Amino acid sequence: MSSAVRNHSAERSQIRDVSESRSHEERQDRHERSRRQQPTGYTQTPGGAFFSNLKHSKAAGIISNRLFGSRGDSSAHREPVVDDEHYVLKVINLPLVEQTRLTRISKRLEHSRDKTEFWMPAFPWRAIDYLNYKGSEVEGLYRVPGSGPQIKKWQRKFDEELDVDLFEQHELYDINIIGSMLKAWLRELPDELFPKEAQDRIARECIGAEKVPELLIEELSNLPPFNYYLLFAITCHLSLLLAHSEKNKMDFRNLCICFQPCMKIDVFCFKFLVCDWRDCWRGCKNEAKYIEEEYALFDQPPPNAPTTPPQIVEERNISSSDSSKSANRAASDHKGQGRLKKKVLAESESADTSSTVSTTLTVHSERKSGDLRPLSPIKPLSPMNFQVDTVASAFPSPRV
Repeated sequence: MSSAVRNHSAERSQIRDVSESRSHEERQDRHERSRRQQPTGYTQTPGGAFFSNLKHSKAAGIISNRLFGSRGDSSAHREPVVDDEHYVLKVINLPLVEQTRLTRISKRLEHSRDKTEFWMPAFPWRAIDYLNYKGSEVEGLYRVPGSGPQIKKWQRKFDEELDVDLFEQHELYDINIIGSMLKAWLRELPDELFPKEAQDRIARECIGAEKVPELLIEELSNLPPFNYYLLFAITCHLSLLLAHSEKNKMDFRNLCICFQPCMKIDVFCFKFLVCDWRDCWRGCKNEAKYIEEEYALFDQPPPNAPTTPPQIVEERNISSSDSSKSANRAASDHKGQGRLKKKVLAESESADTSSTVSTTLTVHSERKSGDLRPLSPIKPLSPMNFQVDTVASAFPSPRV
């Protein structure tokens, strides 16, 4: 009896569980039907369908990205930060002409205080100017390498800013950094500074020459002004170092070791360019043609400068490293040249070769505005072919 009752109770429990399960399924079905009916009523609202479709459209994604920025892939579009070691140079390793047009210190020849400001890239101009003033008496220059990370840092700075006045960079603590950069720049220059074919012809036809061969002078004069003034400035710098070799220990042998490979100039021509630098330069014959080409790029007429004007004595008292700051002042000085007292000089080779200037240089920690320093063995010419009585430029322009 008790067993039958127990079995009957278990059966009732099973029946109850089945009924509860059915009721639960019915409730879920009603809830699902009501949920399906709700959007149907909502889409009938004016504007509801528009916003519902807009939510999933491409336009919504574009508007959201512009207003709030992309969320998931914002880091993917951000350019990675590149350190100095892995930075790839884009400007100061370009060919000479292209690099000059992008970085030249003086953008117009008539505003230049020296032709090299127009025809040279900014980096070699700044480097040579800095080393002329601070390094001519420094022992170990070009033989002691600069810090590798610092070289990368300053290369990147020139590459990004195009022109950097090194005299204003107080964190530049080692002159060997700039010396190493200049050698590396010359070594990696894609162009021939002085064509090998011309060097071979000079060495073959002028063998045994003790004075500067006329053929060397002629080949230099036929160079494009980009090559002419760059080679002029570099060999001027090396000639200055040679004049101070007792202090800096850079005799001709050491100069050959340091610069012949990177300049790619044979020893026969290199000897005259450094040891007899003054006698190698008589002006760039092709300069007028190249000036027209450069000003055609500016979409403006070239400056009205005569090819062989009378030479005029002018007193100037300005420092070459400040050229970028005083371009406007130089332009006003040029306009006022007509009011200067003019003295026509005889244009003869003897007059030019006799007007020598001492190469004595005192190295100072800081330059003063009125500081004049004779840096070359000849008197320079101003950019507009006027004779300058005092040496005010690190790179005097040659006779034209």
